[in-house]
Amino acid sequence: MKIIIFKEENQMDTSFNLAMGGIFLVIALIFAGVAFAVFSKFKKLGKLLNRAHLMTAKAEGTISELVTVRRRNRTFRWTNQYPIVSYQVNGKSYTTALTFAEARKGKYRLGGNYTVYYIPNEPDCCIVDEFRSKMQSSRTMNLVGVVILAILTFNMLFGALTTMLGLA
Repeated sequence: MKIIIFKEENQMDTSFNLAMGGIFLVIALIFAGVAFAVFSKFKKLGKLLNRAHLMTAKAEGTISELVTVRRRNRTFRWTNQYPIVSYQVNGKSYTTALTFAEARKGKYRLGGNYTVYYIPNEPDCCIVDEFRSKMQSSRTMNLVGVVILAILTFNMLFGALTTMLGLA
């Protein structure tokens, strides 16, 4: 006599798989949103750096404002600042915020002079020469962040699908 045993998948396993898959899916969507935001910043910096060869005109800019940013981790708190540089072209004032050049408080001083390169027919599109390398490293770090977040997003989506389908 042959005995055949059928394993019944109970309802709790199915609902648990769906719940866990849903949680993985939500986390994957959060990762995708953060990756999109970081990618947008990467594109913005890249667009500006790719147009740098068009920036043939130059002006003297000065730090007109220092924006204070408070940072903290589990044990320490500190204050950073990033400069806002103002410059004039044909009597009209322009400003650019250098958020990627954030540094410890005290590194920058109001009135500090910097060379600003801009596109002659589009003066608001500029790069402050001294901060070009910081801008390039910021773009590189954004690209690395996007790649890592894309891998995590793909992993979470794959985990969500396999969990929801009961393949895990």
